[in-house]
Amino acid sequence: MSQPTDQPFSTPEGPAQPPSAQGAPGYASPTPAPAGQLQPYAEPAAPQSYAAYQQQPAPAAYQQPQLGYQPPAQTQSTLYLVAAILNWVVLGITVISTLGLGIIAAAWMVPMTVMIHKGAKDGYKHTGLAVCTLLFCGIISGILMLVDEGNRQPKPLR
Repeated sequence: MSQPTDQPFSTPEGPAQPPSAQGAPGYASPTPAPAGQLQPYAEPAAPQSYAAYQQQPAPAAYQQPQLGYQPPAQTQSTLYLVAAILNWVVLGITVISTLGLGIIAAAWMVPMTVMIHKGAKDGYKHTGLAVCTLLFCGIISGILMLVDEGNRQPKPLR
């Protein structure tokens, strides 16, 4: 009852054959394989009903690129928010360190900081505000705003 080592998948009746698909549409009829070799399955033929379908072109509305002005995305800029927070911190430190006389600095720092908060939401470049922040509020917050200018669109002319 020993089996030969060159045919590990054979049974005493002979090598295993796949079930016959004779008469099934789209399949080639199997041919007997020589003894000791396995035959791969044949590729099924494509049914006739699929040959009639062809890829349809996309409608004209999808093929034309949209031209014109695109409003910027309504996302908040993290660098602008960090710059605004730094402005509030600098203002607080200025007021505390000067024993209240630094409140005069709030005359220009508070309006610019509020504008930075608004500018964080609109997605436009605010180069003038960034330069004024750099000069009058703080170097770090001004640089953060100038760095973020590359990700923003210029304001359209009215």
